[in-house]
Amino acid sequence: MSNITEILLQLKDKNITFDHENISECDIRHKKSLVLYGKLTYTPDCCPNCHATNGIVKNGTRQSQLSLCQISGLNAYLSLTKQRFYCKSCQSSFTAETPIVDKHCFITNRLKQKIMDTLTETISETYIAKQHNVSVHTVRRIVDKVASTLKVNHNTQLPQHLCFDEFKSVKSSDSAMSFIYCDALTHQLIDVVHDRKSSTLLDYFARYDTQTRKAVKTITIDMFRPYIQISKQVFPNAHIIIDPFHIVQALNRELTKHRVHVMKALHQNNRRLYNKMKRYWKLFLSNTDTLSSYPYHRFPLFDWMTHTQGIVDYLLEQVPELRATYDVVHQLRDALHNRDFDRFEEILIWAKQEAISPGLRRVLRTFKGYLPYIKNTFIYHHLTNGALEGINHKIKVLKRNAYGYRNFSHFRNRILFMCKLYVPYTVPSTSLVA
Repeated sequence: MSNITEILLQLKDKNITFDHENISECDIRHKKSLVLYGKLTYTPDCCPNCHATNGIVKNGTRQSQLSLCQISGLNAYLSLTKQRFYCKSCQSSFTAETPIVDKHCFITNRLKQKIMDTLTETISETYIAKQHNVSVHTVRRIVDKVASTLKVNHNTQLPQHLCFDEFKSVKSSDSAMSFIYCDALTHQLIDVVHDRKSSTLLDYFARYDTQTRKAVKTITIDMFRPYIQISKQVFPNAHIIIDPFHIVQALNRELTKHRVHVMKALHQNNRRLYNKMKRYWKLFLSNTDTLSSYPYHRFPLFDWMTHTQGIVDYLLEQVPELRATYDVVHQLRDALHNRDFDRFEEILIWAKQEAISPGLRRVLRTFKGYLPYIKNTFIYHHLTNGALEGINHKIKVLKRNAYGYRNFSHFRNRILFMCKLYVPYTVPSTSLVA
């Protein structure tokens, strides 16, 4: 008989004999389903109770209906007739077992694997349960069981280059923000901590031995000062790096705030100029080398042919109070892009005499306080928090699709499951690090 059923369903057990001629269609739980039939029998080696090898006889059968993966969009089941055995030595009975399903379980391991594959996506557990015809509690049990094997082992070595960040936590957590960190080279998530308080993180990292913590070379963070204090205490040999994205973000935010402030004054007096600044706001944030000076085109709201560089020059000429803030922001961004720290430091000093916005002046004072760590940003320019920001985005999408989580422990398990179940084998390239 052909083994096409075993191959298609991946139910490879030589002790199961499938009835290839008998496949029925019926309604199960008000859904059209396919039911396959098979029989499980073999000669047991010994009694699982007393380990006697003789005196074991067949003692009827037991019917089990096992859930399979869907076939052609229909729910599928295997009606498996299991052989029962009786041991004359200890007068106990037992049922034949198969590796395709766990003992006392009616969901095949292949279906569990399919659920695990789906759980790595940003999909709610309720939707996954509905798609695989199982209960939500079954999906949650799979998450919690498998995630327990993915949790960090504090006896292992830490990566030499780490990224620190945080994300919005759940209501059951003690803090509004939860801490998350990953490997800066392989971009693999390491662990999630329920809050980002200094005392909590100091206790957490103290679980690693001293030699492991001394081996950490760099830590990339945003401008959250407690991370600096923690890093100095826990990782004495690590260089602290400010993530370049947060530097650019702080500059762009103040430029945008100042532009909006200027536009409010124009709203009543010069509506045409207001509309131009509102429509072409992205050009103020564009890199200067991406603005074109040729060819000329027609642009909405302009009565003459111009180009993107001409639009920016015209708007800054009409609103001179925005010019100084615009120039300082873009010169700092260019210095960061060109990895010229001396130029970056020079602009911070020179900007004191410029008529920049109060918000930008505050940001520049912050940069001066973080200047030693910003210098490391120029040295280790390949180490950023970009991968960790991507993980945080997946976490936000997961929370949105699931309409939120209440239990932090289960939420953490789902994050570990989503990010650590399938870890690609990568060889870290030390050449990326200065």
